Amino acid sequence: MKQSLLLLMAATAVMAQITINEVQMKKMGITTGKVNLVSSTTVGPLIAKIDYDEEQSKSYFLDHEASIVALKVRAGDQVKKGQILCRIASPELLTNGFELKEVQNRYRSIQNNVKKDEVLYKEGIISYRDYQIGALEAASLRSRILTLEAQFSLAGVVPSTDGSMAVIAQKNGIITLSPLAVAEKIIPYQPYFRISNTDAMTAIINISPKQIASISKGDKVLNKAGSSIGSIISVATSVNGSTNSATAIARISNRSGELRAGTTTGLFVSTSKPVTSVFIPSNAVVKHQGKSICFIRTSNGFQAQELAVVGVSKEGVFVRQKGIDQATQVAVSGLIVLKGAMSGFE
Repeated sequence: MKQSLLLLMAATAVMAQITINEVQMKKMGITTGKVNLVSSTTVGPLIAKIDYDEEQSKSYFLDHEASIVALKVRAGDQVKKGQILCRIASPELLTNGFELKEVQNRYRSIQNNVKKDEVLYKEGIISYRDYQIGALEAASLRSRILTLEAQFSLAGVVPSTDGSMAVIAQKNGIITLSPLAVAEKIIPYQPYFRISNTDAMTAIINISPKQIASISKGDKVLNKAGSSIGSIISVATSVNGSTNSATAIARISNRSGELRAGTTTGLFVSTSKPVTSVFIPSNAVVKHQGKSICFIRTSNGFQAQELAVVGVSKEGVFVRQKGIDQATQVAVSGLIVLKGAMSGFE
């Protein structure tokens, strides 16, 4: 056996070329079979991360540090609009609360003067320039009020000058993110509270570069049982270099309690255009260094080939790549011997 394996070995730079004749194949129990060309409108399973639909959620952020001083609700609690979620302490928001109150008072006062100046200008008593001074100051104050109010709105906080501020629920729903304890620090620009509709979920689906052209907005998303549970709402045209995959977003309309936010699952996409793939049976596929490979029959023996898998089933894998077509023959038995030869095992 040692001598036979040495005869098998050839170059192993990327994928091994394995030299073997018919007699050696028969002796080692290596047989071959054909692959099948299939046309399907279903792609998958595709790895998908499940999350709540952000369009139907409300997340709370701060642009500076703060601390939780009181917790009224926790993750999993149902809340109603207007309900207090927690109280926070923030020197910056406290300062902004004082400023907002002052600016609002100044704005109301100047607005009254602007109305009077408008009458005086129309009657020719004051110049347009004098009238514009007050109007421009009022516009500047109004802009600052909107900026401060937006900051409080983003944080979900009611402006206060009494030392701590209440975070108010801005919609009905369930708490899907909350601080864990009093005195916990709120990290700037990261959500610290979120209210969601648990019936509105999305799936963030990873798709390979070869699958981008096959999947379109509006395509149906299927679970493992083949039931339609949603549809694709967007497909990225670019590929993430670190993962070598693109992202498709699906809105889940029927989860039937089987999908939970934060989990990953395998989903299928029913495409609007048929996809032609080569089907390789499972007994012809092995793993090597974390990759799926098969052994393609050549005139001198076999070529180990990494597979560009676009779909998986219990019976085998679907691939789309150059060098593999309906005329390809692959090893269907004796794969352990071929893998050992490829790896240099004796």
